[in-house]
Parts: sequence; structure tokens; C-alpha cells
Amino acid sequence: MKRQIIPAIALMAATFIGGTLPAHAFDGPFEGCDGPRGEHKMNPQKRIDRMAKVLKLNATQKEQIGAIMKAEQEQAEPLRQKMAEGHKQIQAVVNAATFDESAVRAIAAEQAKTRTELLVSRTRAMSQVNALLTPEQRELAQRLRESRPGKHGRKGRIQPEG
Repeated sequence: MKRQIIPAIALMAATFIGGTLPAHAFDGPFEGCDGPRGEHKMNPQKRIDRMAKVLKLNATQKEQIGAIMKAEQEQAEPLRQKMAEGHKQIQAVVNAATFDESAVRAIAAEQAKTRTELLVSRTRAMSQVNALLTPEQRELAQRLRESRPGKHGRKGRIQPEG
């Protein structure tokens, strides 16, 4: 049972945040991910397939959720690129000979706006996905989200019933 729960937890984490969770949230390589540690993202189709298996989605749900996830990824990609550029700008300020507090504040303010837009985008997609799920599927998805790994370790685990 435990062997089935851990992949399900990872699936939900990746699914409900649009595949943008940093790789360091996981303790090591993750099956179905591409790229070196710190840069890998789960293949979107594998993410959908795993979600379909864990939540027992029907074909219509799987197709609709795939469309929602694709649209969210397309909308969020420019924002992720903007976040990466902001990170590069911060690194340039860190490496500069003198500290420029106003530059850091300006970059941080812009990063906060971008992060907010990413959060809104992910939350909108989660809401759309949840609307497609049955009450039982929503309950399972909620349990999986609550027990998924966090950045600094595990938040908890789903306890076996009975």
C-alpha cells in the first residue's frame, strides 16, 4: 500500500501545480522526469496518465484535464521565463562590486508580481480540474495534496485505512 501512495503523492504534487514545483522538493530522481536534478520536469502526458490511474478518471475527464493543464502551461511559460530572468538579475546584483539596494528592491517587487500571477494561474487550473472531479475523486486528490512532500521534507503521509 505504501508503495502505491508515494507515487500518487508525487503525481498530485506535480499535477496540481502545473509541473512547476522545483526539483529539490523531491529527495532524488523521479520516474518519468526529464533532465538533470534541479531542472527536471515530469512529462505532461505521463503526469496526466498517472493522475488518471490514481484518481480513476474516465476518458472525458482525462481529455478535459489534459486540455486545462496544457493551457495553464502555455499561459505560465512566459511567467516562468520572467522568473528565471529575475533570478539572473539578482545574481548579477549579488556579484556586483557594490550593493545596490534599490535594484534588489525593484527586482524583488517584479518577482513578487510574477510569482503572484503564477500562483493565480496554477490555482485557476486546480479549480477547473477540481470542478471536473467526482466528490470521491476530489476527496482523494485533497488527501494526496495534504500529504505531498514539501520543500523541506514531508508534510505527512496518508495513513492506511483499517
